Amino acid sequence: MILTNRFSKQFFSFALMFSILFSGQNIGHAEDQYTKDLIPTMTSHSSPEGIASASSENQEQQKYFAYLAFDDTTIPDGFDVWASLTTSNEWLQFEFTSKKQIQKYTLEPKNYAHSGSPTDGMSQAPKDWQFQAWNGADWIVLDSQSGITDWVPGTKKEFMFNNSNSYNKYRIFITANNGGWAISLGQMEMMEKINSTPDPDPEPIPTGDNALLVIKMISGLEKEFELTASEVQDFIDWYNDRADGRGKETYMFDKDFNKGPFTARKDYVAFSKIQSFEVMEYTK
Repeated sequence: MILTNRFSKQFFSFALMFSILFSGQNIGHAEDQYTKDLIPTMTSHSSPEGIASASSENQEQQKYFAYLAFDDTTIPDGFDVWASLTTSNEWLQFEFTSKKQIQKYTLEPKNYAHSGSPTDGMSQAPKDWQFQAWNGADWIVLDSQSGITDWVPGTKKEFMFNNSNSYNKYRIFITANNGGWAISLGQMEMMEKINSTPDPDPEPIPTGDNALLVIKMISGLEKEFELTASEVQDFIDWYNDRADGRGKETYMFDKDFNKGPFTARKDYVAFSKIQSFEVMEYTK
């Protein structure tokens, strides 16, 4: 470990130095967090990247294409959706340009109703389906749903599942809809999980006199703080409490060095923005 320049003019006896690594907000019982939708806003079946496809497309009035379920809009005109030719055993697929470890997807029904069929979009929404991934030889079932009838126009449903592998092709294979003349979907999204499985082992307790705390943010930015052992413990206690849903969203560090003309300098770190942190302890 190479310490920063502000340590170079000091002489330390490194009687104790080890790392405690917390990664992906995996302490306690924090709720799982996910990325934003990884499918880009599609303007055609292959633009701007990836490939949208379906088992069939009901191309009435040159609409109902597969990519319209990935264009991030749900215009209530009845056409800005994917719709199939039949009412069962149809699929909608997206192929990424690189492998993704998808563990969540969302579905939004067709946002349309007319006087002749006021529940048009809801009757066409999927009722029974499997969410699948292609491993190069077979379609692997990652999630199964059945009897889903409570669709609401303009409202998406979220589905989470465990998946330890990465694939570049994912699809929803729909075996039945809710009685409409076709299967349709207004929008579909796919996400990766940010945090990992909670660590079953209790976290170590800092024992050194001082420590360098390095926090890696989800944005990629790293923040460094020189703290005493008690200050590190205060931070860990806050982090654990926040992971359990208690306490404030942000933690305040009092930066009492390099104040310059200021009477005080404070740095605020949001729990939801932390990807991992590392504690490197030392004894003077």
